[in-house]
Amino acid sequence: MYDEAPELLPRTIWVGSRIVAAAEAFFFVAFLFAFFYLRALNSNNVWRGWPHHHPHPSKAFGIAILVCFVASAAVLRAGARLPGLAWRPAAAAAFGLGLAAIALQCAQFASLGFGPTDAGYGSVFVGWTGLIALAALGTMLWLETALAQSLRGSPDVAYLRASVEAVSFCWAVLALVEVAAFVLLYLVA
Repeated sequence: MYDEAPELLPRTIWVGSRIVAAAEAFFFVAFLFAFFYLRALNSNNVWRGWPHHHPHPSKAFGIAILVCFVASAAVLRAGARLPGLAWRPAAAAAFGLGLAAIALQCAQFASLGFGPTDAGYGSVFVGWTGLIALAALGTMLWLETALAQSLRGSPDVAYLRASVEAVSFCWAVLALVEVAAFVLLYLVA
């Protein structure tokens, strides 16, 4: 099935997941820079929009999205440490919470009242949160694939455990990015 020695596969997945997580974190550093740069620049005093129009996204949506992200990541990290295939219920719960976070982000976009062309804050908010939702969708696809493989009775338990540990690590890093986004976009902005 694999050209390499089978005992190397879990280690390869471990290393690959750390590279993916680092790439994800560095990608979102661009939005961190954009936030501070555009806020400091504040061209024509329109960081938060034109005079008398200062967009404020709903904190209720932001808190709900944050709770779903953090709870999902915590459940998955805890489940990934369980022996054998005992991680599956935790993975299913984390999958549901992750999909809920994505759905809440989509609902928030439908009710924002501003867009990416409505000043610096709007562009950073829509770009950062939109791409986090897209990254979350990709991570949930990865988690669902590992879960489906385990439910179909994949004989390679070491591969499945390594996959779940890898996706849980990447999901935890993305949850930390979501925490940073929440603090900056809802509390500091």
